[in-house]
Amino acid sequence: MNKPRDDSGETSRTEERPSTARSPLQARGRARIEAVLDATAELIVEKGLEGVTMHGVARRAQTPIGSMYHFFPDRDSLLAALWDRHIAALEELEDELSQIDNDTWRALTAEAVIDRFMTPHIDYFERNPDCLMLMPSMRHDEDKKKHKHSTLRRVIDTRMPDIKPSERELYVDMIHALASGALTVKLRSAMGDVQLAKRYLREVRRALAAYLAAVEAAVAR
Repeated sequence: MNKPRDDSGETSRTEERPSTARSPLQARGRARIEAVLDATAELIVEKGLEGVTMHGVARRAQTPIGSMYHFFPDRDSLLAALWDRHIAALEELEDELSQIDNDTWRALTAEAVIDRFMTPHIDYFERNPDCLMLMPSMRHDEDKKKHKHSTLRRVIDTRMPDIKPSERELYVDMIHALASGALTVKLRSAMGDVQLAKRYLREVRRALAAYLAAVEAAVAR
């Protein structure tokens, strides 16, 4: 897969550089940033990552190019800021899942457990297809990944309390490995085909449900 290029034709190093977008101090500045990020998302869906340029985004957002460069020093920081916005929204979904009580998790079928985890995320990706297209090329914070494991770990502990902690930890790791591995490989191959990426997401949900059901059936014997 070709890496996206900036206006000068240089290969983007989005994977290597943190966001350097400046934080606006006024509401008007924040509104302008949101408009710029919205425009960036639209162009990603329409033209792919390679079709996103600073001048193109400025035109779409009806923002002076000088204002663009005030908040976003370069194209990489613009893409990183859009990714950060997606991460913040996805973290809100994780927080909502963490509020579900243990009795509810215990009463659900294996398929329903995976559905509770996956459906909010799939719905978000369907509303924001640019997030799917950004995902393979952006850095992922390992500490945040570990934090996201905590709710699933609690669910597995609640549903399978009689097995060894090391076994439960293995099942948690496997569920995340299956999900992240499938998404990483398949989303890369589906770049530019949002509908195909959505189908992969739904198949991942099916695979995870089958895995959890098989594990719980083996444990119950």
